[in-house]
Amino acid sequence: MTSRRGTLVEEGARELLQIHGYTVRVIPPGFNKRLPPVHLIATRPSGETMFIRIQKLSHRSPTAESIERHCPNDLTQFRKYISNHPEEAGLRCEIWIYTLTHGFRCFEILADSIREIPKLALHPPGISRARGEA
Repeated sequence: MTSRRGTLVEEGARELLQIHGYTVRVIPPGFNKRLPPVHLIATRPSGETMFIRIQKLSHRSPTAESIERHCPNDLTQFRKYISNHPEEAGLRCEIWIYTLTHGFRCFEILADSIREIPKLALHPPGISRARGEA
């Protein structure tokens, strides 16, 4: 994401993932043509890996149907990557839609469908908002 607002949204997603225990790499545009069009790659020591594409939309709340309409090229590239790399256990491809009124809405891209996934909470369970104490 190149705009100032886009950079801030990307930074917010990165911080949210780090709060939940992910190591996050920001992928610059054109970094690796063998990867799908991702902005972030988030990994956990357990082997879980998420490829995340961040999109901004207007004030409307996104749905799986609107993802099909607004992100067809991203979907095609994610599905192609998934079909060419079935052996990669723990890999998830996601599109995170950011709107000013709804924040992030997260969607997992599957070989033949899209499913909305619960968004990550700003404060994980067991962490106090006041001082980070349980």
